Amino acid sequence: MKKLFVAVLAFCWAALLSAQVKNYVCVVREQYYPSHIEFLEELRDSLKKRGYSTYSEYVDSYLKGGFGSGFLYVDKDGKNYIVTNRHVVSQAASASVEFENADGSLTKYEGLKVLITDDDIDLAVLSFEGDAKPFKNGLSLYAGTLTDGQDVVSAGFPGLGGDPVWQFGKGSITNASARIKDMIDPSISTVIQHSAQVDAGNSGGPLLIESKAANGGYAVAGINTWKAVGRESTNFAIPAALITRLIDNSNKALDDNELKAEREAKLKAALSDSSNDYTSIVKFVSYSYASEEGEDYFDDILRHAPTKVRDRVLTEFAYNPIEGLRYAVAYNLFNDFSGEDSTDENLSKIIWQKEHGLYRIASTSDSKKDKNKSKSKSSSKSKKNSSKGIPEISWEGFESPYLLAVGAGAIIPLEAEVDGKPIDSKAGFNLALSVFPGALGMFGAQVEYQRISFGNVDANAFGVGGVIKLPLNFNMFCISPKAGAGIKLGFDEPKVRQFYWEAGVEAVFDFGINYLRPGIEIAYRTTSNTFTYFDAYSYEPDFTVKSSNLLVRLVAGISFD
Repeated sequence: MKKLFVAVLAFCWAALLSAQVKNYVCVVREQYYPSHIEFLEELRDSLKKRGYSTYSEYVDSYLKGGFGSGFLYVDKDGKNYIVTNRHVVSQAASASVEFENADGSLTKYEGLKVLITDDDIDLAVLSFEGDAKPFKNGLSLYAGTLTDGQDVVSAGFPGLGGDPVWQFGKGSITNASARIKDMIDPSISTVIQHSAQVDAGNSGGPLLIESKAANGGYAVAGINTWKAVGRESTNFAIPAALITRLIDNSNKALDDNELKAEREAKLKAALSDSSNDYTSIVKFVSYSYASEEGEDYFDDILRHAPTKVRDRVLTEFAYNPIEGLRYAVAYNLFNDFSGEDSTDENLSKIIWQKEHGLYRIASTSDSKKDKNKSKSKSSSKSKKNSSKGIPEISWEGFESPYLLAVGAGAIIPLEAEVDGKPIDSKAGFNLALSVFPGALGMFGAQVEYQRISFGNVDANAFGVGGVIKLPLNFNMFCISPKAGAGIKLGFDEPKVRQFYWEAGVEAVFDFGINYLRPGIEIAYRTTSNTFTYFDAYSYEPDFTVKSSNLLVRLVAGISFD
């Protein structure tokens, strides 16, 4: 009974501490710049119109907004701050925070300013509108040394059913000083590896260690930022010491010229280092630069960049479209300014701006913005010419123009023979249903019906086949070289079994009709047709007709955008 009583007391104490901590942990939502919203809406519509339905959906999903977690910190002078991850508020004109009360209601604060961020470390500090101080107390930052095996708790509001839901998860430190370059350069800091529960939406929330002296019974040991994919309970947090350093920097009266000069020096070092690639300068690209010119660079990536670069940009784009555009801009900047081109004269072309407390690249003096002045004029001419029947055509990359397609047409015999002897043949009707799942749509399947006619023999045959094609997508049409093979069976008299192989090309057009992509397919097809007669009074031996044919079908593709 005594053990039970102690267990109940421990449970009540843990619940009380959780409630106290919850008072200082919040949901963080970024409010996009109006210009960014306008740009993203135009980008979404543009991508969809040009056939990039998957990428368009990424943008649309991002526009719906997301959220992360954060926590309240109050310094010795009573200043109120919200600490979170930089990526939670990376594109914020301002931010809002929500604290959940004991009765389930929310206390919300709008108009928080992104006071300072750190590009080397995924941290951001927010200040309340007008430097307001609505709280007297917040969570304290742990200054002690962490050791492997120590108990820790993750606190935050991960998503459940699309909404943030409070979570207080216990675990332990599994590596107090993990050195992982992809997270933080080990020369700057190690990270905390732990097993406390972390899910999407926990980003920016605190990793806590029990401290009786601390407000709420816990102190912040770190800020939860990463979760390892393919590993069980392997999560990572940024140490509290780095949070302290960033808050201290936010209070310093730093000279703008010195800050800019420091960033210029770091950029030059990154561009001059032969071991670096374009990803080393992404952090220097401003979000406004990405939104103003990123779409042009993104198109360049899709058309001309190596597969490895294209895949990385698209991966970033899927998670965060403007972040993906930053990578596209960085790739082009790196090509223009790295190595021997990283001279002071060349780097002087870079125009800087202050964004979230950091100097980042706003554009270059010979950027696409200037180049596009003449480009926009020629585009206007192209549009005028288009109205006169001269369409503007541009290469758009690899993407299937449809998911399903119905094709109907004729299979025209070129020659046919039985045992090396010619046989008369007639054109037959062909009907096919094709399916090409996936974004690229290279591999598909089709179901076919065909009317087969050789000599005085007619048969109806049904079958299935596999198709491989390479969709070369342009803004007004898609050309797809293709090859396929399959089998068809007929059960009339005589029975027939047909094997076929084909190679050809398909052209599908975009006339601006929602969901519909009409086109034409032409292919060279060879067949082997084995006929068998079964009769109550006689048995005719099987015979096989080998033929070469021209297949012509009209196609109606359905895109399901």
